[in-house]
Amino acid sequence: MKNLIQSLVLCFAFCTIVSAQVHYDKGRLTIDKVQLLQDYNDSLTYYYIPTYPRLAINDSGDFEFLCMKYVGKEEKDNGGLFHALFEFRMEDKELQKLEKKLQAKVRDAVIKGPIPLLESMKEGEAALGGFSIISSILTDTLSKNAFTQNIITSGRAPFTPGSKAVLAAKLNQDGATLLWETFKGPTSDVSVAVNGYYEAVVEAYNVVVEAEMDMVYDHFSEVSKTETLFTHDEVSNAIDSLYTNGTIKITALDRTKGLGVKSDLKNILQIVTDKIVNIMFDTETGWSKQPEKETPVETKDKAGKGILSGFAFGPASMFIPDIQHIVKKRKDIKAHRFRLDLSESTSIKVPFYTAGNLGGLHEYFKEDPRYFRIVDLISTDFEKGEVIFQLDGDFAESFEDLVNFVTINFRKKYGEERDDFTQQLYFNAKDIESGKIYKSISFPRLGISSEDWFNYEYQVSWSIRGESKFVGQSDQWIEANEKAIVISPPFKKIEVDIDLDKQLLTENNIATVAVDFAADFLGETRMVKSVTLRAKGEENNNKAAIFHDFDGDVAYRTVWYAKNGDKIKSKHQDLERGYILLTPPDMETANK
Repeated sequence: MKNLIQSLVLCFAFCTIVSAQVHYDKGRLTIDKVQLLQDYNDSLTYYYIPTYPRLAINDSGDFEFLCMKYVGKEEKDNGGLFHALFEFRMEDKELQKLEKKLQAKVRDAVIKGPIPLLESMKEGEAALGGFSIISSILTDTLSKNAFTQNIITSGRAPFTPGSKAVLAAKLNQDGATLLWETFKGPTSDVSVAVNGYYEAVVEAYNVVVEAEMDMVYDHFSEVSKTETLFTHDEVSNAIDSLYTNGTIKITALDRTKGLGVKSDLKNILQIVTDKIVNIMFDTETGWSKQPEKETPVETKDKAGKGILSGFAFGPASMFIPDIQHIVKKRKDIKAHRFRLDLSESTSIKVPFYTAGNLGGLHEYFKEDPRYFRIVDLISTDFEKGEVIFQLDGDFAESFEDLVNFVTINFRKKYGEERDDFTQQLYFNAKDIESGKIYKSISFPRLGISSEDWFNYEYQVSWSIRGESKFVGQSDQWIEANEKAIVISPPFKKIEVDIDLDKQLLTENNIATVAVDFAADFLGETRMVKSVTLRAKGEENNNKAAIFHDFDGDVAYRTVWYAKNGDKIKSKHQDLERGYILLTPPDMETANK
């Protein structure tokens, strides 16, 4: 219940700020370059407009900024990262000083908070304001040799209390180097611009302002010729000219009260300027120059937070001179007639623009690794070791009818401070058939400086057909530091050449002869292979691969099959070498 009440209080406070209304011109003050707007319902309550965006500061008092370059083994591996968070606020101490100066002008006046800034996204719909990045390096993502591989921004300006805007970019080698160098100068290649609106109440002037937008558009086109960029001062001058030549008409409704129109004409034309900007200019683009830059301030408060007044950003004003507006395409201007009735108090949206440059940061931060860092990817921290595991090619044929698959478990220990690195490799008959008899594992060095950093362990498990358990060293970790390991099965192989004179088979009326091999395999004696030779259709020589235990024996026997159906089976005899010469028996004598 307590949390609910707190949430409702915060929600009510926030909603109160959002719904605040201020005077457009009445009571407006500028103190230390900060604009203060008077509350519409309370002449002693003021709201401030933050002067410019600033680098965000985390709870530890550190700036949330990082510019990093990294160097790999090859040029294509070089690049950089840029990450920054921005806020649009004033420090509490700044506000306290500002409020004291305000009270020196207006007794008992208080600053309630920042003016709610909004952005009109669609007709009749309000949303949080936006911010943009102005940078020839960071925005170059589509050209053939783009400096920036990708850039991510939050897209919304941090106008609400406690909110932050984020910018993150990954750069190639050239982009990272250029960006790093620009931060060394008083003006960098990165500027941040914010744009929004605030709602203000205009006092009744007893006048109606009218204009045809087509005529206004034609006037700007004639003035600009081929240019489509206008500074705010140029827009204001153009509006003055349009009033002078009668394109914009200002009519007093009550001539007795309208006598004071001329004295308020400047404010009325300023209101018209703001409305015209909203209608026919794109306020989110067209930032043609880098904002001016003041000398960085190195003062810090007791909490270690930077006092960012003037730091990294240009001086504040409602419209910074170098911000320019782009004229919208004529087809995008939906309003064809402009009318503004100021005979009664009217609420209007007042555009707000400001920008600043991230200059002087390298000089301010020096070589603080929290903010500027060069990372060597080929250092011991990033170096990797590669181990190749290759199957012994002599045993490749064992996958045809004996081995299901073999698994290699790899482990690299780093001690108690870091988790072990583990990985697994797998070979099966399909791999062998396609020629993949070796695979590799890469493991990180993680800054180990000793010469034994390449030490590792591995296990090998063989799955044999007909066996329910793995065989080999499946329960043992083998220590090693070689860059290549040859994997052999837990058994031996002997290749046997079987030789037989085919003519002898015919002379003795023998159709076929079978050679059966028995061997000690996996701890027991079993029949492991059978080779059949025929009198017709095949060569006399034949080969057989026999797999057996390392200390096991291999024996063979022959079974001769006569054409009349008789057969003669010999006794098993030890296989002492890899060659067998078969001599067929006399079938008639043997069967008597």
